[in-house]
Formats: sequence, C-alpha cells, structure tokens
Amino acid sequence: MAAHSSAFPQELPPRPEQTTWRERNCPGFRGCWSFSWEAYSLATSDTAALARRICMITTLAVRTALSILGVIFKAYSGSIVGMVIGIILAVFGFLFVAWCLACIGGATGTRKVFGMSVGRWHFDIFLLASGLIHIGILIGFFTGMGNTGFLVSWYGMWILIFAVAWITTWAPEQPNSYV
Repeated sequence: MAAHSSAFPQELPPRPEQTTWRERNCPGFRGCWSFSWEAYSLATSDTAALARRICMITTLAVRTALSILGVIFKAYSGSIVGMVIGIILAVFGFLFVAWCLACIGGATGTRKVFGMSVGRWHFDIFLLASGLIHIGILIGFFTGMGNTGFLVSWYGMWILIFAVAWITTWAPEQPNSYV
C-alpha cells in the first residue's frame, strides 16, 4: 500500500517572521486612544474643518463643564465618595470623548453602515447636532431639566459619540475602479 504523495506537500511553506503576542492576538491594533491635539486646532484655512473643530470643542467643553458642575454639587452635598468617583469619571470621560471626537473629526472616505454609505458630510452633521444637543443639555441643567432627563441625554450622547467614533475606525470603502 503506497501512500499518496500528492495528499501532502513535499515542502512546507516558510514560517513567517517572529511576531509579538499583541500582533498575533490583536491584529490591526493601532494603539490605545492615540490622537493628536492638532485635531482641535483652530488654525486652519479650511472653513469646513474650522466649523467641525468648533463643534468638537463645544461638545467637549460643555461635557467638561457639566462634569465639573456635577463634582461641585457632590462636594456641596457632602458626598466625598461621589465627588472622588465623579473626578475620576470626569477625567476618563474627557479623554475618551476627546479621542472619539478626534476620530470623528478626522474621518475620511465613506463607510457602509446598514447598507448606506456614510461619509464626511454625515460626520459633520453629527458633530453639529452633537454640539447643539450639548448646549441644550447645558441650558436644561440650569432651567430645571430633571435628573432622569439629564442622565438619559448625557449617557445617550456618550453612547452615540462612541458609536460614531467606532464607525470611523472602520476601513473606508474603496471607490469602484473601472480600469
């Protein structure tokens, strides 16, 4: 009984070069929250980029102001544990939202989301709406928005900002080539 020599390759393919654990287990990993503060620079001649960055700064500034107000109210009410947790969450929240907004502000190309093409124009509309909604949340904070309404809008916007930033991390679609 002769073995079929065609069933197995005679030579094995060359081994890939040595890789790290992270490269093997996290392919495509680019880093943790890496972005440049230049994404927030107002020094630009492009009016669309300037408007985009103003909306990003507005959203980040309002979220930061509301976080600081929350910490102040916790301190005023005597809740030291709530104040400490609020400070920690405010710092992490600031960094996370800054990263998300930088991803949204710097996105290029189009992505397919539920079968629809989403591009730069859609991200710009989202940034404008986000800035306006956050201004509304700030006004509502001082004009009697209830605690439930505040928390639903606060965390709802946090989730939306993260979801849109996640979409921007997808690889842009390649345009059709008719060559």
